[in-house]
Amino acid sequence: MLAVGIALAYGLLLYLLIWLTPASEGWLPFIAGLILMPMGIASIATAIADPRGEQDVWRHLVNGWLVISALVVISMLFFQEGGICVLMAAPCFAVGSTVGSLLTHSLLRQYSSRAPTSLVIALPLLALPLEPLIGYAEHHGAVTTVIEIAAPPATVWRHTVEIPDVQRDELPATFSHNLVGVPRPENASLQGSGIGAVRHLQWSQGVRFQEIVTAWEDDRYLAWDFSFGPQSIPAAVEAHIDVDSDYLKIASGDYLLEPLSDGGTRLTLTTRYTIATPINAYCDFWGRIFLNDFHGAVLQVIRNRAEAAV
Repeated sequence: MLAVGIALAYGLLLYLLIWLTPASEGWLPFIAGLILMPMGIASIATAIADPRGEQDVWRHLVNGWLVISALVVISMLFFQEGGICVLMAAPCFAVGSTVGSLLTHSLLRQYSSRAPTSLVIALPLLALPLEPLIGYAEHHGAVTTVIEIAAPPATVWRHTVEIPDVQRDELPATFSHNLVGVPRPENASLQGSGIGAVRHLQWSQGVRFQEIVTAWEDDRYLAWDFSFGPQSIPAAVEAHIDVDSDYLKIASGDYLLEPLSDGGTRLTLTTRYTIATPINAYCDFWGRIFLNDFHGAVLQVIRNRAEAAV
């Protein structure tokens, strides 16, 4: 228990130093915070509990996972960590902890000394000041969702350019909104008309942002660039992920309305984004889940309202 307690204390120290860095600085400690931090925590737990590497490695793996789980719970209870960050970080924490336990156990067995493990324990602190200097390749992604609506394009258009007063019972149940707690769409109002018009978006939990219209074809096509302010996403909702930063930029989107032979409309919603991290594929995986859920919810509201109007 002493090893677990010391590892948890070290984990809290690392969390305070690494993850309470303001997101406005435009970077996230992906390497130091997602991989090396759990490695260091698991390493110190293993080194203290088994200085010669004589115990079964499985015990150290479990201890590392327990410490990391406790740290996650503490961060949610006392530091208001949001569900998005916790969900995305958990698999990385598990991998990092596993590597830390295995590597430290191997070093202890080989050298019968804690000295070689010091580097593993200190790695997150050594990497933290260097990480902002590292550049990563950009990944340009897009999520497209299509729905068919039993209403003509003119009717669908009216319920697309503005989507006022979205009620909770109008939205479908989704993984993102119902399980993770991602904010839900509540209102989309239009200021002006044509190119240069502004759509004001309001989501639950105080999320507010704008869409600046860049293309407008009545009953056919609407495109925009996203505009996020400093308070668009309150810290209580998500303190770390900045959607207009060097590592993530939600850039643009559009609606395409296509008439169908039966008098209905095929409505397509696309959102484009750029990611620049050491784990682009992993971030893209989660981004697609969140955006697909949001797209599906908004498109269902449009479909139900347009078909009801007909």
